[in-house]
Amino acid sequence: MKCGVLFRILSTFLAAYGILGMNPQSADGQTGVILVAHGSPSPHWNQAVAEVVERVREHLKDEPGIAGVRLGYLEKARPTIADAVSELTALGCRRIVAVPMFIAASGHVQYDVPTVLGVLHDPKVARTLREEGITLVCPTVPITLTPPLSEGGCLDAYTLSEVKRLSQNPQREVLLLLLHGDDSFRPILDNLAKRVISSVQKEVPLSAGDWCYVGVGQHYGSQAVPKIKEAMRRGQRVLVVAIFLASSARHFHERWVQQEANGNDPFQGREVAFSDQPLTQHPALVDDVIQFVREAIRRNCGE
Repeated sequence: MKCGVLFRILSTFLAAYGILGMNPQSADGQTGVILVAHGSPSPHWNQAVAEVVERVREHLKDEPGIAGVRLGYLEKARPTIADAVSELTALGCRRIVAVPMFIAASGHVQYDVPTVLGVLHDPKVARTLREEGITLVCPTVPITLTPPLSEGGCLDAYTLSEVKRLSQNPQREVLLLLLHGDDSFRPILDNLAKRVISSVQKEVPLSAGDWCYVGVGQHYGSQAVPKIKEAMRRGQRVLVVAIFLASSARHFHERWVQQEANGNDPFQGREVAFSDQPLTQHPALVDDVIQFVREAIRRNCGE
C-alpha cells in the first residue's frame, strides 16, 4: 500500500514537470511509443528530430490506449533507445511500439535497431553494438517494430512538394535525388528512387529524374556535382532534393562549397535549384508515423 501511494505521488510530481508524458495515471495495460532515430553529433540535427517527436506526441496525447511517446537515438546522442524503453516500462506500459525513423531498409533497420530493442537475437551484431558503447535492451514487455519511412507515403509527398516549390518550367527540368544507404541494400533504394521519381512525374511533367548516393554528404562532390554539371550541359535546369530525415540538399551543397570548393560555388546564379527544407518539416512525416503506430496497435489487438 505504501509503495502504491508513493508511486502515485511520484507520478503526479513527474507529470507536473512533463517528465512522464501522457496519461501517467492510467498507463497500466496501455501502449508506449518510441520513435527511433540514428542520432547525430549535431545539436541542430537532433533538435529537428526532437521537434518531430513533439508533434507526434501532441497528435497522440488524447489517443485511447497510448500512454506516452518517447524519442530514442541509436547512437551519438541521448536519450538512447534503452532510455526510452526504461522510461515507458517504468511508467507501466504493457507493450511498446517502436517506429524506426530511417528512410528505408538498411543494416541499422534490419539488424542494429531490432538487436538493441531485444526483438532480434544476433550475437555478432550484439557484440559489435556493445563494443560501440550502445546499451542493449532486455525487454520485459512485448515490443512491435514498424516498417521504415519508405513504406509510407511521406517520401513521395515531401519530394513532390519540394519539386512544386522549386519548379519553373518542368519540360526542361530534371530531378536529382540525393540518397544514403548501405551498398547491400542498393537494389531496394534504387527501387525507392524510381518510385519517388515516377510519383512526382505523375503530377509534374519533368523531363527526367535521376539519383545518386552521397553518403552523409562526404560523397556529394564526387557523385552529385558531376550529375548536376552533365544535366546543365544538356541544357536542363536541375532540381536537387535530398531524401534524408533532417538534412536538406542545400545543406549538403553549402557544406561542400565551404569545405571542398574553397568557398567557390560553381552553380551560383546558374540553372540549379536546391531544396532547403528537410523531410522533418513536412507534415506527411508525422502523418505516416501516426499511421504506423495505429496499425501496429490494431495488429496487437488482433483487429
